[in-house]
Amino acid sequence: MQLSKNALLKAAGAGFFLAGLACAPALAQISSEGGPIYINSERTESLERERKVLLVGNVDIRQGTARLRADTVTILFNERVAGEGPGQGGVVGGFGQIDNIVAEGNVYYVTPELKAKGDRGVYEHATDTIIMTGNVALMRDRDVAEGQRLRMEVSNRRTTLEGGGGRTRMVIDTSGDPPEDP
Repeated sequence: MQLSKNALLKAAGAGFFLAGLACAPALAQISSEGGPIYINSERTESLERERKVLLVGNVDIRQGTARLRADTVTILFNERVAGEGPGQGGVVGGFGQIDNIVAEGNVYYVTPELKAKGDRGVYEHATDTIIMTGNVALMRDRDVAEGQRLRMEVSNRRTTLEGGGGRTRMVIDTSGDPPEDP
């Protein structure tokens, strides 16, 4: 069976499929485009003593062309650095820098390049790492990868997909045809 040049290039590029997903922007800045972050939820709770903000119910966060959706999102903050005044940086700026973001329940992260879904997603600022767990699926064009635990080291551009108790699955479309818009 002989593959066309386009199919061979597509198949060779499949190895880079997961690694390319590590280019996805970190959730603390959900879009590489930057700009304002728009947050909608049914309820927002600010817990100053615990240095966290809870977003509950149909959470929808957008920045540029990136979107994060989940049932709940918890934003945890580091201690404020000496010299930072209270209230700097907007509504939650008095908390300090973001330490991590935890999205739970029906988690979807969508950019023009990829779609990712899982039961839970965590972004850790200190390690610049995103971990998605539970029924994870990644889609880019017509290519799909599925597993139970995804670890994306954003700065290192390294992605690891694990099957949990089972195996990972990938479907790679080598047709070279562009995906159809729904």
